[in-house]
Amino acid sequence: MIVYRETRRSVEPDSLLADLERGVARLGARPPHDAIVGTVVDLGIAESAILDAVHPVADDDCEPDRRFGGAALCAGHLLLDSSRGRWERLGMWTTELLTRIRATRDIPLPARCAVTVPEGFAHYAVWPEAYAASALRLHRELRPARAWVIGLRSIGAPLSAAVAAALRAEGCVVLRQTLRPRGHPFDRRPVLGARLMSRLREDARDAFYLIVDEGPGLSGSSFAGVAAALCGLGVPEERVVMLPSWLTEGRDLKSGLARRHWSRHRQFAPAHQSPWPAPAPPAHLDGDERLMDLSAGRWRARLLGAGTPWPAVHPQHERRKAATRTRWFAFAGLGRFGARTIELQAALADAGLAPRPLALDQGMLVRELVEGTPLPATDPDGPTLEKIAGYLCHRARHYQAACDDRAALAEMALSNAGEAGGGELAHAAGERLRSSGFPGDAPAVALDGRMQPHEWLRTRAGLLKLDATDHHADHFFPGSGDIAWDLAGAAVEFALSRDAREAFTRFYVACSRDQGLDRRLPGYIVAYLAFRLGYASLAAETLAGTDDGARFTRLSRRYLRMLRRELGVRAPATTGV
Repeated sequence: MIVYRETRRSVEPDSLLADLERGVARLGARPPHDAIVGTVVDLGIAESAILDAVHPVADDDCEPDRRFGGAALCAGHLLLDSSRGRWERLGMWTTELLTRIRATRDIPLPARCAVTVPEGFAHYAVWPEAYAASALRLHRELRPARAWVIGLRSIGAPLSAAVAAALRAEGCVVLRQTLRPRGHPFDRRPVLGARLMSRLREDARDAFYLIVDEGPGLSGSSFAGVAAALCGLGVPEERVVMLPSWLTEGRDLKSGLARRHWSRHRQFAPAHQSPWPAPAPPAHLDGDERLMDLSAGRWRARLLGAGTPWPAVHPQHERRKAATRTRWFAFAGLGRFGARTIELQAALADAGLAPRPLALDQGMLVRELVEGTPLPATDPDGPTLEKIAGYLCHRARHYQAACDDRAALAEMALSNAGEAGGGELAHAAGERLRSSGFPGDAPAVALDGRMQPHEWLRTRAGLLKLDATDHHADHFFPGSGDIAWDLAGAAVEFALSRDAREAFTRFYVACSRDQGLDRRLPGYIVAYLAFRLGYASLAAETLAGTDDGARFTRLSRRYLRMLRRELGVRAPATTGV
C-alpha cells in the first residue's frame, strides 16, 4: 500500500545559503530562543541537502563537510547558551555563525540539491535542546575526553550540532561528521570514502563514537548500519553509543542487523517529563492548573462525549498534545514549520472557522480549549452541509498553494485499489479516474485533509473546524491539491447518501462558482477511498493485537466496501467484503 508522498524539492545551494544568511543576520544580539531553534533547523536542512549533493555515492572528508561542521558547532553553542540564559554570549555566536555561513558560500558547490522536510521538527516533536540534555547525561556517566559525534542526515545533522556543543561546553574534544545511510529502508548502511575511514580509524581506541538521529523507525537499520561500520573499523562496541529519540532493546525492529546491534550499545534518549514534552516548562499556564497528556489518542477520553465511538488513532503518527482545564497545546512544528501553522490557524479563526490561537510555545500551538459537541457520523442536515461547504469554499479562495505531484496521486490510487481488490477493482478505478479527468488542473489549495465528523465541533459560536492547519504539509498524500479532495473526504467520512452528496455539491458550487466540480469529484472520491484504505490497512497491520488495530481493520473493510460500491464492482464471494 502507498500512503507516503515525496516531499523533496530541488533548489540551488547558493539560494538556500543566502536565505539562511539573511535569517541569521536578522537574529541580532539577543534573539528569541524560538528564533535560534529555527536557525538550527534551517542550517540542518541546508547542510543535509548540500552534503547529500556533494556526496551522491559515498561520504568522505572534504572541505564542504568541514565548513558546515564549523557552522553547525556555532549554531549548537548559540542554542545551548540561549537555553541556559547566557545572553551575553549570543551576539558573539551569531556573528561567528554568520561568518561561517558566508565562508561556506565561497567554495564550489553542486548546481542543485534536494531539500527534504525534517519530520521530527515539523511533525513529531523532536527538540534539539533535548538532545543536548542527553549529551550532558552521557558526559556525566561516561566522562569522554574525546568524542566523534556522527549525525545521520537529514535530521541527525542539526541534532548532532546540539550534542557536539553540549560536550564541548563540558571540556570534551569533539569531532563532528554527518553521514547518509544508504540502501534498502530495512538495510541502510553508510558508504565511507578512504579519507574518512582513515580519520575514523585513527581514534578507534581512544574516542567514543556517538550516533545521533531521531527514531529508530520500523527497521532501526540506519543506526545499526553505522554502528556495524564503526565496529568494522576497530571501534570497540562499548565505545559506540546511540542517541535516538526513544529507547529500545531492538527485539521488535524489522532489520536483523538492528536486532543484533541495538542491544550491544549504550543509549541516551531525551527524558521528557510527561505530560509536557518540550525542554522548558510551558509559559502559558494559568496559575497552578494541572496539565494532562492527551497524546497517542488519550484526547478521546477527554473530548468525546459518553457513548461516542472512538475513532481509530495511530499513536506514531499523532502530534504531541496536552491540555489544562482552559488551554489546549498541540505540537505545530519548530521554526518556520510552527510559524506557518499558527499563521493559518489565526487566519481561519479570523474567519470564524476555527479556534483562535494564543501563542506558539516551543513549537507547541496554544489555544483556548473550546467547549462543544463533535458532529455525529451520520448524514448531516442541510444547514450543517452548507456550513462545511462554506468552510471548504473559504479555504479554496484564500489558501492557494504550490501544487504537489498529481501524477503520483493517480499512481497511489490505482496501486492501492489493485492491492486491496485485485485487477478488476484497479481497472474500474482507472476508468473512473480517466472519465473524471483526474487529477485535473484546478488550482492547488492548502488542503485540510481531516474531514472526519469528530474533527468538527458544534459550539455556541457555531461550527468550528479542528486540526485544520498542517496536514497539507505532512508526508502523507495528498499534500496540496484540488479542493475536490476535501469534498470527497467529507462525502466519504459522513457516508453521505446520494441526495446528501448532491446537495453538498450544490452548496459548494453556489459558493465557489466551481462549475467543473461535478466532473472532478467522482475521481477524487475514488482516490480518497484508495488512500484511506491503504492507510487503514497498514495501520491495522502495525497495530495488530491492540484496540486501535481492530478499529483500523474495521475501517479498512469499510473503505474497501465503499470503493467497490462506488465503482460497481462486486466482492468475490469468499471475502465477505
